[in-house]
Amino acid sequence: MRITDRNFVKTQLPVIPEAANKFTRGRLLLVCGSYGMAGAAIMAVRAALRTGAGFTDLAIPKALYPVAAAAVPESVITVYNDQEPAKTRGVLLEALEKADAVVMGCGLGKLRETVCPVILENCRKPLVLDADALNLMARTGMRPVCPEMTVLTPHEGEMGRLLGVSSKEICADREGSLLRSVSEFGTAVLLKGPGTLITAPDAGEVFMNPTGNAGMARAGSGDVLSGMTGALAAQGMDVFHAAVCGAYLHGAAGDIASKRYGQRSMLPTDLIECVPEALMIIEEDQ
Repeated sequence: MRITDRNFVKTQLPVIPEAANKFTRGRLLLVCGSYGMAGAAIMAVRAALRTGAGFTDLAIPKALYPVAAAAVPESVITVYNDQEPAKTRGVLLEALEKADAVVMGCGLGKLRETVCPVILENCRKPLVLDADALNLMARTGMRPVCPEMTVLTPHEGEMGRLLGVSSKEICADREGSLLRSVSEFGTAVLLKGPGTLITAPDAGEVFMNPTGNAGMARAGSGDVLSGMTGALAAQGMDVFHAAVCGAYLHGAAGDIASKRYGQRSMLPTDLIECVPEALMIIEEDQ
């Protein structure tokens, strides 16, 4: 078991060249959000932007466009009509072709049935899967076409569904469950919770994340983590190291937020606003 530390994260973070432009800093596609869960998509894309993605493309159903366009003016928005699956497929494949990395699942709800198969069957780029994408995998047995470029980010309940056991069994043996899931799916896996655990088939070790606090136990914190991890992958990190560093930065932002607002009152959106400070602390000279 290896504890992630600041120096490790610092050595892994992508360098921003002086001649960088929005495309060289990484283009991230986020297939997230549905009617009633627009916030999940908005938090994921805002977190990705704060973590350095140069270009974000948020793919959402047309009903969400007005609120998303107002909430995240920095992002391009790809709109699809969820009532027209064939056209939706074409729209998503076109967006996928342009992307450097993909985040999928946050707040998708029932739209997972329409959009997740398109990405799972065609994505040959770094792919971060969360929430409803994981639930679809658990229900249908579908797998990403490039597992070696994919990271699953379940909490204990989602991990239980993926492995066909109870969340209590996952909690009783978190490391064993992590290793079993990596073996079964062939992907990197980030098991969320106190002392988040991350590993991959060829990692050779399990990383435990030391940052974060109980104030982060709020709906939406996972969406922030997915956006952050996807942003790092879009900037050139492999999904395993993006997950390790994303978890550390996510927790570090949470620790800053807890000092500002207190664990009882802090919100997932506060984490996003604390990401810049967390990054500056990591990158400053020691």
